[in-house]
Amino acid sequence: MGIRPYRCELCDKAFTQRCSLESHLRKIHGVCQQYAYRQRRSKIFVCEDCGYTSNRPDEYFLHMRQCHPGSQALRRYYRRRATESANNMPAEHKPSPFFMYTMAGYYMS
Repeated sequence: MGIRPYRCELCDKAFTQRCSLESHLRKIHGVCQQYAYRQRRSKIFVCEDCGYTSNRPDEYFLHMRQCHPGSQALRRYYRRRATESANNMPAEHKPSPFFMYTMAGYYMS
């Protein structure tokens, strides 16, 4: 069961990736998307566990913390944030990597 958050509004077919939806729209329905060179499209956040989707990262992470606190995606997010904040600290205040990865409660806060 793959999660398919990108739905065609013309025929209700769904896709796992935005590019597949855009290709479908162009080939099947003749709809050409007009994007400027290197124009960014809105990002969609998809829960790997239940398929919840949101275009706002704060809503997505709130959902993850409330519904899936032990999720691998949430752990990756906490690890990335800890690494980013540690990189911005002076060297004498940086926590040990051993400390960051062994504290089980660190991921659940």
